[in-house]
Amino acid sequence: MPCFIFLPLWIESKQVGSINNMILLSSATSIASINSSCNKCICMMILTDNIVGITCLQNQTCLLFSNYSLSYTINNSLNGSFHFLIIPPEQQFSTVKTTVSCTPNCMNNGTCLFSNVCLCTSEWNGTYCEIPVCSPPCENFGNCTSLGVCTCYHGWTGSYCQIGDGQFIGVGYNSPTYTAGINGYGSVLALNGIHNQCVIVYPYLNMSYISFTWEFWIYPTIALPNDTTFISQCFNVSKDQCLLFMIRYDKILFSFWYDDVSGLTVIPVNKWSHVTLIYDLITNKKFIYLNGILEHAQHSNGSLSADFVNLTIGCRKMGKGATYDKFFTGYIDQMLYNSRVKNASEILNDATLVTYYRFLSNASLMDSGPNYINGSWGGGAASIPSGIVNQAIDFPTNGSYFQLSGLVLLGTSNWPLSLSLWFKINSLNETSSVVYLSDAMQCMEMITLLYNGTIQIQIFNGTMNNSIFGPVMHIGLWNHLIYTFSTVNGMRLYVNGSLYRSVITTYSTNDSPVTLTFGNSLFNTTCGYLNKHFYGSIDEVRLYSRELNATEIVQLYTNP
Repeated sequence: MPCFIFLPLWIESKQVGSINNMILLSSATSIASINSSCNKCICMMILTDNIVGITCLQNQTCLLFSNYSLSYTINNSLNGSFHFLIIPPEQQFSTVKTTVSCTPNCMNNGTCLFSNVCLCTSEWNGTYCEIPVCSPPCENFGNCTSLGVCTCYHGWTGSYCQIGDGQFIGVGYNSPTYTAGINGYGSVLALNGIHNQCVIVYPYLNMSYISFTWEFWIYPTIALPNDTTFISQCFNVSKDQCLLFMIRYDKILFSFWYDDVSGLTVIPVNKWSHVTLIYDLITNKKFIYLNGILEHAQHSNGSLSADFVNLTIGCRKMGKGATYDKFFTGYIDQMLYNSRVKNASEILNDATLVTYYRFLSNASLMDSGPNYINGSWGGGAASIPSGIVNQAIDFPTNGSYFQLSGLVLLGTSNWPLSLSLWFKINSLNETSSVVYLSDAMQCMEMITLLYNGTIQIQIFNGTMNNSIFGPVMHIGLWNHLIYTFSTVNGMRLYVNGSLYRSVITTYSTNDSPVTLTFGNSLFNTTCGYLNKHFYGSIDEVRLYSRELNATEIVQLYTNP
């Protein structure tokens, strides 16, 4: 009988130093350039004996230093980081510039670091920064043809090609109705199960033997009986021939018939919930996400085989010739289908990123988030080229503003939130309104800049406004600010990536959609506020329906 003896492998311990938002520049003779992730390059440095430092660039390029030349500089850069086993000697610091060239020239504000090595901004990629980046990425075979613009394949539309362009038509059964939706525009499907209302989708959507992702918002208005159905496609009441998304024991059930996975959380009544259901053909697994968080993942006994039967929304039909039953009562909105597996980051964004504005010159008012809540502006507000990332919005005159309307979750009492933005003060004469929240009956200065440059944030607890006073901000400098609220941590103020102060509080609203106005309170005297104009610029505005954690906040600061 053979005997195997395992001996421990001793690995030398190495410490790696890191400097974020800084890059090392040197002559071409001292570096090598490779296309790889930063983590892989760091591993390469640790496992080899001839690399002493690396510069990681945002376009998946690493510069490897086998030694430190007599001429180099360390420069500020939001698009890179420097990692080292040995720090460059101070006596070798030099501001001598070497002549480098890139052929062709780096495009779109890219910087030629070394011969034919371009440092691109976050909006561009490619060897010479010639390839535009779309964020979120184009879906369903769409192509990113210009900065932030997707050209969609036939049958798809939307800012990143995620919406079927009339490819599938829903036909009401027993006259369902429509009302204002979760995202403040368009309509939500309102179903009354007592009246046997639902929607039948034409033509047939083939989901057999493929991966797919379904996402939708639900708002039950009654306690839901077992097997109340959101979506179904049943060819036959046989194993793997009947797709069902439904409620069982108050939780989500994802079934291919006798091939089920169940959620873990009770679905609340009279409250919005975001549901994501995924089947991955490659791993043969089903996934249930609730409000962007993975609830359950489980191996499937097989893939779906529901041939040539129509999809139903809000009811089910168990095979050809059967009648519709198990009707849903409540609201369904933002129902999206993708013939691929979405990753966890995409799902979390779809569920909790309410709006995202980049203020690009070709799409200044366009929402780059999943909900397409495009903004409006007036009074001289305009896109300017000198933002923290590409363009920004500027408020140059008294009365200029940027506004978002129909924000449902922000207008819901005690719903968690995070508002992230970059801002720069151009002039400071008096107290000014940076972000102003209002509805038909209530209003509040959410973020205020006091006359001396001090930042103040506020929240209404049902009786009074609770406030946090932040640091003094200086004219002409970009600063990053995040305002968060949750029932656990109360209201928090983060400045330039760090928690500044917090206060335990609740958040009280009229439970109706609200409006956010940036740069001005627009003479709204309902709450006693005068017109308070902010003379400055704002960029990279993100509103979330959850409380961001400290790691995410640092990431938004270091990688805007």
